[in-house]
Amino acid sequence: MGTVNAVVSTNVDDDPASSVTWTRIDDATSPNQFVSSIHVDPTNGNHAWISYSGYNANTPATPGHLFEVTFNPGTSTATWTDRSYNWGDLPANDVAVDSATGDMYAASDFGVSMLPAGTTSWVLAGSGMPNVEVAGLTILPESRILYAASHGLSAWRLTLP
Repeated sequence: MGTVNAVVSTNVDDDPASSVTWTRIDDATSPNQFVSSIHVDPTNGNHAWISYSGYNANTPATPGHLFEVTFNPGTSTATWTDRSYNWGDLPANDVAVDSATGDMYAASDFGVSMLPAGTTSWVLAGSGMPNVEVAGLTILPESRILYAASHGLSAWRLTLP
């Protein structure tokens, strides 16, 4: 496996495109795995949650599947916080965060899990969610609905608290 780079730009809208600059923010604590999704905080563009595919067994020096990352543009560095906890050595397909509660949702090949805000244990997201590969998650904050797109079994919805 080659090196996986995480980069950020603070001038992505610049014209011409050749003037856009990128800063590498990954470090020795970030996983050397495939990034499967990024959920950017709608209130702070320098804050995001990142999910990774792959297996820790293949990258034992840099484990983890679900991270919270905060970029400091003043120092061009990022703080990586592993939120995998009891997730296990299971690739994460997507991540979404409920901006109203701070609850974090993650999709895997076995359904949707939730990390309630302020806790360190992943639990099932709720009854009625599919127990199959979920490729994508979308939260509609104004409707308080989480949508889960499965592979071949349609889309599912969960009413959020």
